[in-house]
Amino acid sequence: MNPKRMKRIMRAEIAKLRRAEIIDNETQTSLLAEYPLERWDYSSLSRWFLIFGAIASAGGLLVLGTELFALTLQNLAILLAVLISGCFYTGSRLGARTLIWAKRSVELLGSLCIIGLTFTLGMIYSSGSGNWPALLLIDLLILLPLAYLLRNVLLLILVTVVFFTWFGGVTGYISGWGAYWFGMNYPMRFLVAGLLMAGISLLHRKAERNRLQRYEGFFKVWLSGGVFFSEMSLWLMSLFGNYGTIFGGHFGRAGELLVFNILWAGLNLALLRIGTLHGVRMLRGYAVTYLIIQAYTLYFWKVAGHLGPVLGSFVAGAVTLGLILYAESRRRAARANQT
Repeated sequence: MNPKRMKRIMRAEIAKLRRAEIIDNETQTSLLAEYPLERWDYSSLSRWFLIFGAIASAGGLLVLGTELFALTLQNLAILLAVLISGCFYTGSRLGARTLIWAKRSVELLGSLCIIGLTFTLGMIYSSGSGNWPALLLIDLLILLPLAYLLRNVLLLILVTVVFFTWFGGVTGYISGWGAYWFGMNYPMRFLVAGLLMAGISLLHRKAERNRLQRYEGFFKVWLSGGVFFSEMSLWLMSLFGNYGTIFGGHFGRAGELLVFNILWAGLNLALLRIGTLHGVRMLRGYAVTYLIIQAYTLYFWKVAGHLGPVLGSFVAGAVTLGLILYAESRRRAARANQT
């Protein structure tokens, strides 16, 4: 076996032992030092090229189709159905050859075509109701079982995106609130849904130790999706409150914003603590990233305007440079310990 691949496998197994609380942090650090990784992991880069290549191929085929055929909704539906069949057939063939990430990327392409097909059929047979979230619900009911059937983590990531888009649409747009997604009006609903998803991920993690062993690692997708949307909701509420709209310069009351800022900081401190205790790097990454975002948000909102554009920008730049130097020194120290 390739030595690089062996090191990655061993490091992953060590991380599992830490998550299961079989070993402590010190033991984990000492074991990881026995399997240092090189500076650049080219295999991870190739995975992303496969994913982007699959998406680019879909766009290219669509353009080619418009050049060769009259682009009617009926023809588009037929083309998408052919693409779906071809993608999943190709995925099954690639899986037999152990080209795992190529298989997952092709299946992701087929799943994106499924979403395109449901919307195309929705336009063909539209009743004029404008209930487009129902189409996303159909996609959700198809893609979620498919992600587990194919054991494809990329499809599960797509499922989380489809879920929150559907959730935003069905609770916002259809209710007449206007900016159902990008404005995230009434973001408290996204916070509740995100926390529920994060809770489901913890149950999923426990199940992965026995009944769901074949889906090991899937809990990370649920956890990441729940934490991300919770963070985004709290970020918006720390600025605007649980608003109806952010347009027109709306800002919440000072007391309301203070409460949401405290909740946001408390969430990230809790994530930092949990991530450190249980060796979950993703939680530590979210916590540190959004604590920095919160600090910068408050700085530019409350402080920078009083310092003036020149001094305010200088202070922000100096702090950023200091953080980069600190992070770099920590990275080098960690690498020195590994060697």
